[in-house]
Amino acid sequence: MIGHSFGGTLAAAFSAREPRAVRGLLLLGAPVCFQPATNRFRDALVSMIPPDQSEADIIPGSLLSHASAFAAPDTFVWSRLMDAAMSIDDLRALDVHARVARWALDEAPLPGRLVHQIAEWLYRENQFCRGTLTVLGRTIGPSCLDVPTLATVNTADKVAPLASIEPLLDALPTKDASLIKNPGETALHCSTSESLQDGPSIIAWLAAHR
Repeated sequence: MIGHSFGGTLAAAFSAREPRAVRGLLLLGAPVCFQPATNRFRDALVSMIPPDQSEADIIPGSLLSHASAFAAPDTFVWSRLMDAAMSIDDLRALDVHARVARWALDEAPLPGRLVHQIAEWLYRENQFCRGTLTVLGRTIGPSCLDVPTLATVNTADKVAPLASIEPLLDALPTKDASLIKNPGETALHCSTSESLQDGPSIIAWLAAHR
């Protein structure tokens, strides 16, 4: 199972709830642990979302994108412009950048209840990493995630920093857990350069675990 960005949190939770349903877990720049004061993006986002948010509303995908941009403008606005500028003389890199930008705009509305649970249970209370998240009657956490796991992290990323993934890897019962650190010069979340640099190592890991 492959998870990128916040989708990685859901992929990790599913893999912990149903470990027999997956052969391995690949987390690409995915924040999973949300301990306060370790992730500025998490702290900013939590401060913006009211605890008493209505669960009955439908939340537009564009609203979530704007909230992310407000919480981390360097990552979601300026670094993307920088990435485009640095790719301008490389047609292949520019094509990848355009595809990533198009993918990022593929927004879907979400139920208010889901957004509320994500904001409260995962971001505000860090339930999954603390091992107190209950899904379908079962309490899960890193100790339930007994599957081969590979995580990649850009050490300059402000949305998915090292502190948002290392505690998970340290708590896994499996001995088959690896971390690829990419010392990016800028916080290019889902950047072209990061994806190309880590590609061979990721493909080799997938081939070894298929």
